[in-house]
Amino acid sequence: MSDQSPTKSQKWKELVGEFQFKSDRSVVILGAAYLKTSLGQILESFFIKDLEIPAMLLEDEHLLGSFNARIKVAYALGLISPNEYHDLLAICSIHKDLIGKIEGVRFTDDGIREQCFNLEIPRKILLPGETQIPRRLFVLTTVLLVQQLILRVSQAAREKRIPRNNLMLVDTK
Repeated sequence: MSDQSPTKSQKWKELVGEFQFKSDRSVVILGAAYLKTSLGQILESFFIKDLEIPAMLLEDEHLLGSFNARIKVAYALGLISPNEYHDLLAICSIHKDLIGKIEGVRFTDDGIREQCFNLEIPRKILLPGETQIPRRLFVLTTVLLVQQLILRVSQAAREKRIPRNNLMLVDTK
């Protein structure tokens, strides 16, 4: 075995492999978990260096614990693009739809299928004649977003916030 870290191609295959042979519900749960975690990493990399506050904000039961909140804050801070924002919100909506029902929900259901067909990222990279299956669109978008968000973590770290200087009551100039 090699001591080298996996190539991007190997990471891609591993991530796509995570979704194979799983139910639609499992694919959505897994995809949303990867994306939520990646968004948390971006936010934590961007926030000020503090041992308590960023971790506390990102805990599940706190302000930025939800997938939806992390998407909106990352976008509001300029950490993700409009296309990423659109597709992350769509995936979050699909996640809510699938999780909210006990059984029988599939990518082929009308509402879920439409949301998958409205994902922006696949429309930009797939050829017009390629077969578009809702589950494949969801997985493709999720995997591409996870990889893009991993890159965004290092970008956010380069733009890490620094606390402002203490308040000056009098302008000394």
